[in-house]
Amino acid sequence: MSRSFTDSHRVGAADVGADGRAHPCSIARWLQETAFADGLDSGFGAESFWIIRALTLTIERTPVFPEELEIRTWCSARAKSVAERSSVIEGDRGARVESVAIWIHVDPETRLPTRLPEAFDRIYGPSAEGRKARSSLRHPAEPPNGAEQLEWHFRRSEIDLAEHVSNLWYWQVAEEYLDLSPRDGEPLVLEAEFRAGIGHGPALVRRAGNALWIADEDGTLAATLSVV
Repeated sequence: MSRSFTDSHRVGAADVGADGRAHPCSIARWLQETAFADGLDSGFGAESFWIIRALTLTIERTPVFPEELEIRTWCSARAKSVAERSSVIEGDRGARVESVAIWIHVDPETRLPTRLPEAFDRIYGPSAEGRKARSSLRHPAEPPNGAEQLEWHFRRSEIDLAEHVSNLWYWQVAEEYLDLSPRDGEPLVLEAEFRAGIGHGPALVRRAGNALWIADEDGTLAATLSVV
């Protein structure tokens, strides 16, 4: 039997801007918390260690304060050490967001990719239906010549259990420097790809069109974000 998991969240005052619309980092946090709750509920999650590789958000209608949300999630593809998680957020005021995330299963000691165990296949394999998850990245690793240089500073409070800036906070950079306004009659599609961890402190940000490249002070690329 294919497994799916449903969780609920209410859009709080800290989740939204002055217009009452949820921040992208709030949406990413709800998805992350639902994924963790799914792992605890299934019995595969408390001891597992994952690093996100990519996330696509298709926002048909942004959640608003104080909307009640239902989030349904399932494993939609898998590979040797990679799992694709699909989710749908729906709200009682019409919110709808679809997401696809690529997660890498890693060894907690070495932080290197490690094979998904038999327990994962037993619990989540049926919903993947044989589809193969792909961890390859599509965004260019270098910004084009003439890309604008911008400034950012990550805080100590944004460091997560993996000892680097949580992927959630990259969306604040996107909200600051990209045009995330709703599209008339069209969904807003946001893509993020994560290449390396980054610590707190100054970050190098380059912008070209509606895309960002975020690197540490030494120039090591940590993430790219774009509006499709």
